[in-house]
Amino acid sequence: MAGALGRSARGTVRRVGLVSAGVLSAFGAGVEPLVEGVFAGESRLRPPRRLAGDACPAGVLAELPWGLPCEPFSAARAAAQKALGAAPREGTALVLASTKADLSGVDAAAPAGAAPGLGAPWRLARALAAALGLSGPVGAVSTACSSGLDALALAGRWVVAGRAERVLVVGVDILTGFVVRGFDALLALDPDPCRPFDRSRRGLSLGEAAVALLLAADAPGPQLLGWGASNDANHVTGPCREGRGLTLAAKRALARADRAPGDVDLVHVHGTGTPYGDASEALGLARLFGDAGPPAWGTKAQTGHTLGAAGLLESLLAVEALRRGEVPGNAGLAEPDVAPGLRLARGSVRLARARCALKVSAGFGGLNAAVLWEVP
Repeated sequence: MAGALGRSARGTVRRVGLVSAGVLSAFGAGVEPLVEGVFAGESRLRPPRRLAGDACPAGVLAELPWGLPCEPFSAARAAAQKALGAAPREGTALVLASTKADLSGVDAAAPAGAAPGLGAPWRLARALAAALGLSGPVGAVSTACSSGLDALALAGRWVVAGRAERVLVVGVDILTGFVVRGFDALLALDPDPCRPFDRSRRGLSLGEAAVALLLAADAPGPQLLGWGASNDANHVTGPCREGRGLTLAAKRALARADRAPGDVDLVHVHGTGTPYGDASEALGLARLFGDAGPPAWGTKAQTGHTLGAAGLLESLLAVEALRRGEVPGNAGLAEPDVAPGLRLARGSVRLARARCALKVSAGFGGLNAAVLWEVP
C-alpha cells in the first residue's frame, strides 16, 4: 500500500481518479460514439477497407473510419489533446502503451519516399510529450496486449508516490499489412467476426484505436483503486493453460485496493476468441471467484482487438457499465464452451450492484494484468 511518499499534504493516502478521456476507435472520434455503439450491441468488424489492397489476409477488421488520422503519432496526439482539454501541461506526466508503436518504417507497403516511422514506443512517447508540451516524466510500456493495463499501473504508482499530480496515459496501435500478416502467420485470426468464449471460436479479430485517459491525484471521478501483474513464463506466445497467472494478477489488484473477490460487481474480460486464450482466462477467473462470480462481459467482438489500446478502451467501457448499471451481453456468444464458473452475460444483464469492476488483460508470452475501477 502507499507509503510516506503516497500521502498528500493533509496526510491522507493519495487516490487516483479518472478526470477525462479522448478516443479514436472504429466507432468514430469521441467517447460517446464508442459507448453508445457498444451498448446498442453494434459491431464495427467489417471487410478490410484501408488495408484491402495490401495483401491483407484478414476477413474482417475494425478499422478507424475515413477522415480520422491513421498514423500512430497523429492518432495518439488527437486522442491526447481531447483528454487534456484545458488541463495544465506543466508537470503533467505521460505514459504510452503500444504493442507495435510505429512500424511504418519497416512496412514493405509504405509509399515510396515515405518518412521512416518513429519506431520504438519510447521514441513515440517522447515525441508525443514534446508535441503536447508536457514537462513531467515520460514512460513507455510495451508488454504485448497487457500494455494498456500495465501503463495504467505505472501511472497509478507515479500518482500515489507523488512523482506527478497528473498522468496522461495513452494507448495506441494502428494496423498495417505487416501487423495483420504477422497475426495470420501465428494462425491467430478468425476469418469471420470473432466469437469469444463460444464453442465455435477460431481466433481473434483485429482492431485499431488511440485512447487517452487523464488521471490525477484525488480527482473525484471514477477511481483506479488497484493494479496487479504477473508473467506465466510458460511459452513464447501461449498462456498457462490453467490461467494461474491471470488469477495472481487479479489477486494482486484486489489486495492493493483492499478489496475481496466478493466486492467485484463486474468483470470486463480479455476475451479474444482464441481457443486456448479464452479457456485459460475462464479457468483463471473461475479460480478467483468460485461459483459465485459477477457477470463477465467482453467487447472485442464489437471493437476488435485494439492491442496496446485495448486495456484503456475497455476500462472506459467497464466504467460506463457501472454508471449504467447494466451490460448488453457478449456479442458473438451462442454456445459457451469454457469453465462453468464464469458467468458470461448472455443478452442484457442488470447488475445487482454497480460500484466496482475488475478489468483483466493477457498478452503473448504469458503476460497478465488487472486493474480495479470503482465509481463513486
